[in-house]
Amino acid sequence: MPYFEILISLVIGIVIGFAIAKVTNTKDQTGKFKGKLLAKEAEIEQYKHDVNEHFNSTEALLLKLSDSYVEMQKHLANNAKHLLDNVAVKDIPFQAKEIIVPVEPLEGQPKDYSSTSSGLLNK
Repeated sequence: MPYFEILISLVIGIVIGFAIAKVTNTKDQTGKFKGKLLAKEAEIEQYKHDVNEHFNSTEALLLKLSDSYVEMQKHLANNAKHLLDNVAVKDIPFQAKEIIVPVEPLEGQPKDYSSTSSGLLNK
């Protein structure tokens, strides 16, 4: 009979040992997953920060480009007035803008065929 009690105690001990091992192993895996999750969240936050910084610097550069363009336009206009006092505006290339008025207004859609026969079916 003492062997039977020892055998039952051994089986109960093994079951309790496996249960404790399972619980502690799950906690280790949960800790690993939490660590990976926190690392990914930090990576996403860094990415959001980088994107925000990119758009802020792009906005600043575009404003600077716009200001430079306005300055260049003013500079060219002032120098054109100063340097071209005796030249008529119509003589300056690309400055004279002619308005082309059509002789008769276009009515309807354009025809996609010619009035004469052509091609293989010409007989």
